Amino acid sequence: MILSRFITYFGVFLLLLAGGGAIAQQNAHYTNFLFNAFALNPANAGLKECLDARVGYRTQWAGFDNNPRTVVASAHQRINSISNERGVIHGAGLVLQGDVTGPTGRTSAHAAYAVHLPITRKTRLSFGVGVGIFQHRFDLSQINVPMAGDPLLQSSQTELVFPDINAGVWLYSKYWFAGFSGGHLTNPRLSDIGESYDMTPHFNLMGGRIFEVGDKMSYIPAAQLIFTGNSTPSIDVNFWADYDNLVALGVAFRSQDAVAGMLKFNFLDYFTIAYAYDFTYSKVRLGPSNAHEIILGITACPRSQKVGFVPCNAYD
Repeated sequence: MILSRFITYFGVFLLLLAGGGAIAQQNAHYTNFLFNAFALNPANAGLKECLDARVGYRTQWAGFDNNPRTVVASAHQRINSISNERGVIHGAGLVLQGDVTGPTGRTSAHAAYAVHLPITRKTRLSFGVGVGIFQHRFDLSQINVPMAGDPLLQSSQTELVFPDINAGVWLYSKYWFAGFSGGHLTNPRLSDIGESYDMTPHFNLMGGRIFEVGDKMSYIPAAQLIFTGNSTPSIDVNFWADYDNLVALGVAFRSQDAVAGMLKFNFLDYFTIAYAYDFTYSKVRLGPSNAHEIILGITACPRSQKVGFVPCNAYD
């Protein structure tokens, strides 16, 4: 009864904070979202028993000047000192993201905290909150049009820093997982760069399943739905084929935009590197407007040590 009420109140909390908002603001988008799940949902903090870190770089519209570029760094760990014998797990972490597109740039830093509760012997539910700051930048020196009379370019400030909150839930077992998260839940207003507008909350719905075939092969289909305000939702579908938690090949599809090939390789028992190449097929494609994404993962537990409630190949 207490758990069901908590879930209900948490859902209401997300919806209330999401109220308002007029204009969508595009957040960083990752093709290999499974390998970057903590950056997208704070409820993943502490999911693994050891310190788990990610460093990633993504560049879009390759070949164009001032093309979109994104850098992400994250780390999280279980807090064993307050996790208890009844299966309640606590986790904490930090996510740093930087995003640059032409004259605009965004940087964020969030500290995350999550609590994992046992639902059944084989299922857990976690709740996470990320609290931090969000910086929005606008470089007037890169605008090559007359400023006179244009209210969008007449600005006394080129930087804004404001508090930011995100939150999420994550339901998982040994073979499947599903999560929902929301970002920019404070619905901040940008009023000093051009005309004022609100940053609309962003939402992410993610899920997947692991199918083991024999002793060494496993297949992982997963999908995420991203939506904000009244904009058209974006759907991403991944499919991975993993061999012995050593090397994996994947394909991805993004609705009305791109297809991608993915490769993931584990090495030296502590490191994982993942690469994705997006081929854009939408009507806005100009020349070689494709994307490259690379993420390095580092874990404090050796991969040969079978630990954690969820199989390593789901997130490594």
